[in-house]
Amino acid sequence: MNYQGTGRKHRWATVPLACASLCMGATAAHAQSSVMLGGFLDEGVATYRDSGGARLYQMQDSAIFPTKLFFRGSEDMGGGLRANFSLDSMISLSTGGLDPQSRGAMFENSSWVGLSQTGIGSFRLGRQNDFAFDYYLLGGIDPATGIAGGMLNFRTGSFGADLLGVSGPAQIAGAVAGGPFAPITTNGQITGLGAINWDRVGGKRMSNAIKVVSEEYAGLSVGVMYSLGGTAGDFNNGAGKSAAINFRNGETRAAVVYTEQNYAPVNNGHSGIATLLAGARTRYAHFTVSGMYSEARNTHTGAKIYALAGGIGYDFSPAWNLGGAYTYENGNALLKNVVINQAALQLTYALSRRTSVYAAGVYQRTNGAYVAEIGNIVASGNIQSVFQLGMMHRF
Repeated sequence: MNYQGTGRKHRWATVPLACASLCMGATAAHAQSSVMLGGFLDEGVATYRDSGGARLYQMQDSAIFPTKLFFRGSEDMGGGLRANFSLDSMISLSTGGLDPQSRGAMFENSSWVGLSQTGIGSFRLGRQNDFAFDYYLLGGIDPATGIAGGMLNFRTGSFGADLLGVSGPAQIAGAVAGGPFAPITTNGQITGLGAINWDRVGGKRMSNAIKVVSEEYAGLSVGVMYSLGGTAGDFNNGAGKSAAINFRNGETRAAVVYTEQNYAPVNNGHSGIATLLAGARTRYAHFTVSGMYSEARNTHTGAKIYALAGGIGYDFSPAWNLGGAYTYENGNALLKNVVINQAALQLTYALSRRTSVYAAGVYQRTNGAYVAEIGNIVASGNIQSVFQLGMMHRF
């Protein structure tokens, strides 16, 4: 295997819903203005196995939900107008440092300031996640983070170089800094790119971004976002855009999200990866059901992959929850017609409103076009599994 860096009535199988309320607002006790420190911690011990007989035991950060530390601020200026800001850091509990995804940036996870007006909506400026993260991860539509397996159960694969359209050691190494995927290393040499989180649900930030979201009307809201490329005389170079339609009614949520981000390795920064997501979740009695379709397409080469995912969760009691999820991925000829089947199971026990323990397992099998990959760990064959015992806490 190759390492690449990496109240009890509030059940923790749907922890994104609970965390979303924590992440998006200040407490009622500070109605005029406030600055809040908060975060989410997820750490455990994981065991990876593959069809080649290899095993790996390691501490695993952010297996279910991203571990982060954030500062939120809000000032009430009267008449329903508020000024807001957010500064988020992805951290590693295993090392105490910044998460490798942050690439050394203190507030890589988000850093924005904006205004919101009651009855109209919000306006933000800065580095931000697109709507896939907002509605599918925080909103819990994704069967992975909403039902079972968490971030270990994201749509993933070892086909990142082909999806990005780069080949050969030099191009692949150059794409590590300017692209969205982590490197695959063999004997210390970069030989490929992993494509974990290729549909952006786990968070792919846009720098220099303008984001506008409407207020909800009859449960519906819309949002648009644009990321300025920042290249003088070349407006489209490195630019990005995202748009979404979101619906919410009680326990039912649905969203359609389209995002397009240009990357330096693709057509010299003038093309990139376009993603489309459509999905919904609902709750009936003790059951929670969710399903989604997602796809990613290279806007220059035409390389494309899509996924269908679904999950069912059941509350045995206010504290105990069991969830299962299944994902099917299929790539076109430029991705060697790859087929991936992935299944996840998660048992969660809520010790309190903020603290939970869990056992989660994910199994992946490919058709052999590419080796299996889970959680930025690349297998030596087409089958891989991971089992993790862990603990989550929010504050």
